[in-house]
Order: sequence, then C-alpha cells, then structure tokens
Amino acid sequence: MDFLSQLQEYYKGERLGAIWFAVVGVVLLLLSLFIWKQSPPVSMGRGLLIPLLCVGLGGTIAGPLLLRTNNDRLVRLPQEYSLDPQAFIEKETVRLEQVGRWWLPLKLIWTVLIIVGLVLAFMGTTPYWKGLGLGLLLIGALGHVVDGFAHERANIYLDHLDEAGTYD
Repeated sequence: MDFLSQLQEYYKGERLGAIWFAVVGVVLLLLSLFIWKQSPPVSMGRGLLIPLLCVGLGGTIAGPLLLRTNNDRLVRLPQEYSLDPQAFIEKETVRLEQVGRWWLPLKLIWTVLIIVGLVLAFMGTTPYWKGLGLGLLLIGALGHVVDGFAHERANIYLDHLDEAGTYD
C-alpha cells in the first residue's frame, strides 16, 4: 500500500473514532436523562449519572468537532503531500510525535479513574458513592480501550511516515 493510501487509512480511522465518540456521547446523554428521571436522589443511579453525563457531553461536543477536523484532513493532507512530500512528512511526523506525548499521561489518568472507581465501588459508604465509583471505573476502562486503538493506529501511521521519509 502506498503512503497516500496509508494516510487516508489513518484519517478514516480517526474519523470513524469521532463518529463513535459522537454516537456514544448522545447515547450516554439519553441514558443520563433516563437515570435522572428514574433514580431517586442519593441512589446508585444518581452517582452513576455524573460520570455518564460528563462523558456524554464530551462526546456530543467533541465528536462532531473531531469529525469535521478529520474530514478536512482527508481532503487537505493528500493535496499537501502531493505538493511537497518531504515537507509534508516532516510536518506530519512532528505533529504525530506531539500527539504521542499524550499517551502516557492519558493512560495514567484512565488508570487513576479505574483505581478511584474501584475504591468507591467497594468502599463507598452510600449507594451514591458506589454508583459514582462504577461510573469512574467505566470511564477509565473505556478510556483505555479507545486510546489503545488510537495509539495502535497512530504507531502504524508513524511507521509509514518514517518509511516514506526514508524512500522519498
């Protein structure tokens, strides 16, 4: 597969991730609304509500923004590559390396959320705190899954950038 195909493959994957982020965000917002209406105050459901609402809002807002950005990149970046492949590869490599600096901090954040979630789920003194713990546990686990796939995709693309920079 040539480099241009790899570039498109990477950004199509990023676009798909943005679509999923938006869809999950809307679903979590709807679930939050349902929980809010059905759960009594200070219940496990109300504790779960806060993390679900935060992630739902985040996905609903960020998903469409990321979708627009990646759609733009799918059009603009192949043109930039065609004009000056070497300059494009250098610029894109720097950008991806900057993105890569976030992988470890994000993994630490997701892990802390899992640990705090487990502590609250097992040791919470009220159903509310146990629900909050379960929500944090869910966010941490989903964060690891989403970032795991994104990290793998970015590493593959970065390898192709390195190869293209060597051969062009």
